[in-house]
Amino acid sequence: MEKALIFKEWVKTRMVFFISLALAICVALYAVLMMKRLIELKGVDHLWLILLLKDNTFIDIIKYVPLVVGVALGVAQMAPEMAQKRLKLTLHLPYPQGRLISLMLLTGLVELLVIFVVQALIIAVFDAGILPVELVKRVMLTTLPWYFAGFTAYLFVTAICLEGTWRRRMVLSLLGIAVLMIYFLQPALEAYNGMMPIVIVSTLLLTVLSFGSVIRFKEGRQD
Repeated sequence: MEKALIFKEWVKTRMVFFISLALAICVALYAVLMMKRLIELKGVDHLWLILLLKDNTFIDIIKYVPLVVGVALGVAQMAPEMAQKRLKLTLHLPYPQGRLISLMLLTGLVELLVIFVVQALIIAVFDAGILPVELVKRVMLTTLPWYFAGFTAYLFVTAICLEGTWRRRMVLSLLGIAVLMIYFLQPALEAYNGMMPIVIVSTLLLTVLSFGSVIRFKEGRQD
């Protein structure tokens, strides 16, 4: 049963997954090529100087990619459940409801993780070839909030798609926008390092929103 459920989720998301993966790779390669071009023109010492003195990681171009990917995957996975009236049928499967929703969310989160890890590895491997470990670590830690913004966006979108009432959808949308804005307010590199444990716990807790939406749906709270 679990394999069948995972395959069902994969069928819904595979096209968006591959498009998102291609986008993430292309943007990462573009960032890498821009750094390589700068090195060719002015030397690696100039790159180091900018990283150290101007807080420029040269990867700002990837900043909103995880957010876009998280939204796209969430819509691709959950919108059909409501638009095509699949959720009611899905919830009647001979499988525990809690585990069913958990499996659906886990499938999406794993797909996001694969995309984000591939993109991060491209940047980390290139940086490791030209920068000391301390600077590579600095660059990658700066990207962490952006990737968690992607997970957060996905979890909010899934909850919104599974919600049966427009009023609550609006509330979740406004709450999601407010939370996501926090991830992009960092005034300096590694500004969120001390907050990462809170970010991780908060992201995990957001899974509760989807469970709440499903419970309300089963209770008949729909427009």
